[in-house]
Amino acid sequence: MTGERAALGVLRRDHLPQITVWFNDPEVRRGLAHRGLPNEDGELRWYELMSEAGAAPRPTAVAFAIHDAADAELVGVCGLEGIDHNFSRAEFGIFVGQRRGTGIGTDATRLVLDWAFTILGLHNVMLESYEFNAGAVRAYERAGFQVIGRRRDAVRALGRRWDAILMDATAEGFESPVLGRLQPD
Repeated sequence: MTGERAALGVLRRDHLPQITVWFNDPEVRRGLAHRGLPNEDGELRWYELMSEAGAAPRPTAVAFAIHDAADAELVGVCGLEGIDHNFSRAEFGIFVGQRRGTGIGTDATRLVLDWAFTILGLHNVMLESYEFNAGAVRAYERAGFQVIGRRRDAVRALGRRWDAILMDATAEGFESPVLGRLQPD
């Protein structure tokens, strides 16, 4: 699925070495909740769980490789977890390992929302960001998320306490950038 800046593809096992390198880069992981020291074995276990969850007829999680639409270079990972078909909701996560600040993450976020609302039929997608990650919050807003609340002092990172910023997007009012054209008139 290709947008203006990003293309989402199937996350593959051969992506894991690069993902592991990114996860251990302090600049990449500063906005992530993961605090451990990822290695390829751990990433392989995560990949297998996500692959199994995403292959089900009613997936509980889906993971995408993010590629730069201009040259198909792998630049990150994003997806949905905690997909609840009964309540039509899920949680969004993303990390961009390279080419941050170019709009690729914003575009990838829009594409995942398009998948969530158009393909999975979800109504609400939520995410949690951090007070110190203002650039990510702006990118999420450009993609269609709105701030819905804060958890005060809920995160300890970078040597101090920060608020967690809760955001969500709903299918109502979302304009599909790609998949909407598949819907019958």
